Amino acid sequence: MNQNKKIKKDDLVWMDPETGEKFNAGVAFYIEEFGEYRMVLDAPRTILYLRPKESTGDKVNYVVHAPIDINGKFSHRVEVGYGYSCNETNNQIFMKIGRYLPQRLVLIPQAA
Repeated sequence: MNQNKKIKKDDLVWMDPETGEKFNAGVAFYIEEFGEYRMVLDAPRTILYLRPKESTGDKVNYVVHAPIDINGKFSHRVEVGYGYSCNETNNQIFMKIGRYLPQRLVLIPQAA
């Protein structure tokens, strides 16, 4: 693996679905090797994974997983939410995650 390779970092925000207010939530890193995002939420520090599930037309549906550790070692992942992106969302990924409802987590990809 090339250690000098620049890792793309995207912003995560919490968005109130009623008011549209946005607050910093953390960062996401795209892991090309696995075709998924590793999301690091700030408070409390939480690691989640976002992976595309299916696409129809311009809409892409995603699944959100949380890793489960047993005795400090990775055991498996569980589904904790879902998301979608499309032209209407300006390709931002809007997610709903069980423990954080009704807030929406939004991944804002940086311009290429």
